[in-house]
Amino acid sequence: MKKKEGFDEQIAYQKVIDSIGDIQEIIDSITVKTRQLQQITGMDFSKSDFRNSDFKGVSACGGKFDYSNFKGSDFSDSDLTDSIFRCCDLQGVSFDDANLTGTKLTKCNLKTTSFKRSVLGNTDFNSSNLSGVNFDNQTIIGTHFDKAGLVGTSFRNAVFQNVSFRWTDAKKADFTGASMDKLTYAVLKSSKADLSNVSVI
Repeated sequence: MKKKEGFDEQIAYQKVIDSIGDIQEIIDSITVKTRQLQQITGMDFSKSDFRNSDFKGVSACGGKFDYSNFKGSDFSDSDLTDSIFRCCDLQGVSFDDANLTGTKLTKCNLKTTSFKRSVLGNTDFNSSNLSGVNFDNQTIIGTHFDKAGLVGTSFRNAVFQNVSFRWTDAKKADFTGASMDKLTYAVLKSSKADLSNVSVI
């Protein structure tokens, strides 16, 4: 007589093991797709509303984000090498631990934006509002602050190498304890910045 109910224990056990393998394949597939979505190299996201968005950990090298609103968004731990943000609202955005090498953040509102431990190499802040931004203890190399708004901007204990402040009113920025090369010092001095507690290297 044919057995009607279920599988024996061994067959049932094997089916459970097989199903776990299938689930693992699905999980692996989702993980790969997630990484692919995070790597948005060179894509154009201009004229978009990204307020309060989570971009933490994305790789967007060479991305274009012109005329977009990112107010309150999170770019921490992201790689934004050579990306372009032109005429964007970046107020209150977190760039903590982000790689901003060669990134252009020009004519942007960066008021109260956070750059803790971010990589600032050849970064361009031309004509941007950096009021109230904290760059304390940062190493800043080859970066441009030309025509930038620096009211209440803090560079305490920062290290500057070949940094440009042309046509910038730096009088209300704080450079206490900063170290800088002679050229950067000369440009800031001509801008009437307070360099009384600065070291020239």
